[in-house]
Amino acid sequence: MNRKCLWCLKEEPNTSFLKKAHTIPKSLGGQNYNPNICDTCNEYFGNRENKYFSIEEALKETFIISRQVLLTREPKRKIGEFKSKFFEIKERNGKKRIVIRQSFRLDKNFQTDICRFFKRGLYKMFFEELNRQKNIGYEEKFNTIRKFARYDEIDLPVFYFYRSYGCILTTNKEAETPILLLDRMKYLYSNELFAEIEFLGHVFGFPISDYDQTDLISYMKSSAKYKAGLFKNAKSIVKLTDVDFTLSILNN
Repeated sequence: MNRKCLWCLKEEPNTSFLKKAHTIPKSLGGQNYNPNICDTCNEYFGNRENKYFSIEEALKETFIISRQVLLTREPKRKIGEFKSKFFEIKERNGKKRIVIRQSFRLDKNFQTDICRFFKRGLYKMFFEELNRQKNIGYEEKFNTIRKFARYDEIDLPVFYFYRSYGCILTTNKEAETPILLLDRMKYLYSNELFAEIEFLGHVFGFPISDYDQTDLISYMKSSAKYKAGLFKNAKSIVKLTDVDFTLSILNN
């Protein structure tokens, strides 16, 4: 049976599947790959498109901050100096915050552009893992994800949930080799229109199919019930600084 690409929906021999497509960037430590991603689509997510970064770089250069924080909390673990192409960590009064490196501050569109690429990267990671783990994704309802993540034709929100307590459960060596476990915690709420994931200590929610305002309100209410007492609120991210990549909640 000929393989069919999850993104462009082309089949062999009209497209090739020669390269391994990592669902989580290899530069982040990801080891799983999806065999249903054609070479053209795989290369697309690593292409910079005449910008400073690609979709995969937007993922890696932000999550590398959280990964570093989690790794440094492992006993006797020796970690090299934090490095990010776009960001640096500033510390004041014991609190850490992310700031954009000087060389990128002059670009007025940098924050919005990289945030959009980051959101598309989250969708990429989720969709490829959904297909790998549950063998679904070719249904027409998922065209909404394709239009945003692969073809950049529409805009979709991503909601970030702020924790109330600095308690994050991770699997053994998860920071070293990040994984995306779907439905891993009871506070993750999903339905036919929305999905939630937890990755490197962060919880995100987003639409996975066409929805209206009534659907969104219903989803947010249901999600809030699942997270009562554990999370304070949710925010639709516009800038990457909306996400607590330094996991400062762990210091509370």
